[in-house]
Amino acid sequence: MTSPRLTVLMPTYNVAPYVRQAVESVLQQTFSDFQLLVIDDCSTDDTMAIVRSIKDPRIRIVQNERNLGLAENLNRGLELTDTELVARMDGDDIALPHWLKSEVDYLDAHPNVGVCGGGFERFGSVTSLVRFPENHEDIAANMLFECTIAVPTFRMDIVREHGLRYRSEDFPAEDYGFWVEMLRFTQFHNISDTLFRYRMHPSQICSSRREEQRAKVDTVRRRMLFRMSDKLSDNNLQYFCNTFASNIIASREDLRQRLAFANRLVFLNSKTQHIDPQSLRARLKKHLQLALYHTATSTTFSDGYSIGRYIQYLQSGLALKTGCRLESKILIKSMLHSKQ
Repeated sequence: MTSPRLTVLMPTYNVAPYVRQAVESVLQQTFSDFQLLVIDDCSTDDTMAIVRSIKDPRIRIVQNERNLGLAENLNRGLELTDTELVARMDGDDIALPHWLKSEVDYLDAHPNVGVCGGGFERFGSVTSLVRFPENHEDIAANMLFECTIAVPTFRMDIVREHGLRYRSEDFPAEDYGFWVEMLRFTQFHNISDTLFRYRMHPSQICSSRREEQRAKVDTVRRRMLFRMSDKLSDNNLQYFCNTFASNIIASREDLRQRLAFANRLVFLNSKTQHIDPQSLRARLKKHLQLALYHTATSTTFSDGYSIGRYIQYLQSGLALKTGCRLESKILIKSMLHSKQ
């Protein structure tokens, strides 16, 4: 038998209530040339019994002799993978049937792209549709603020060539760190369709360890910023993470300082071209506009919308910098609530 073209890498640890649905969603893919590599990190519940009860020759099960932690568990999966492509998913999520085919088809049509992700739907304790920027330049600029690639398929030869690994010290933001590293060596793309359903529940890592995750996200941000320019001091990196990336603007002086810092980032990046200059300018502008919008909704409109509060908002000067789309959103809400 010939080896499959793609490996779906699924690390598991105590996901017994969800793992059957996750595994079956992979087995129902319209793209069939894959193996499902389930690497269990010493689960203490029925996770492995459930996976073993699903009979399909495409499933390959590996059980660790000791608990490695998520990052090293993923690295073991990469070491055991000899396929051309890898697709990454967790044992508590649900892949839609066209997930693999959509991403593999895009990679086949665009050999310069090494990582292809897509849109997804949050469900469970939180519900929403998530869409990330589609083109590489905008993805790279957005990575300064958040992980902007989800449930991707990627080329394994890039991982091998550059010795890429998940960093244990980045946990629980190990995916974010891995994609920031991979961003240095290949092009990214996001498909706009919903390809996945991402389960939100109280026991998942990002819910139970939010403070630690925020700290590790900042570590990854600092790494990316420093690569953009080594002229940024530790104080600059700390300012970006603690103040500039915040969604609340404290005062007009705070806004003035943020605008000056954004201009400095644009200037420094123009020297290195680490991020596409136009995409960086657009993303920084978008961030400041959203911060102004959140500031307005949490202060002037914290007790509700009205024309009177809208006039206060205009007098504050924030409307001039929030941007037409968000300013119009506030105006429409104020008019609708005033009519009630």
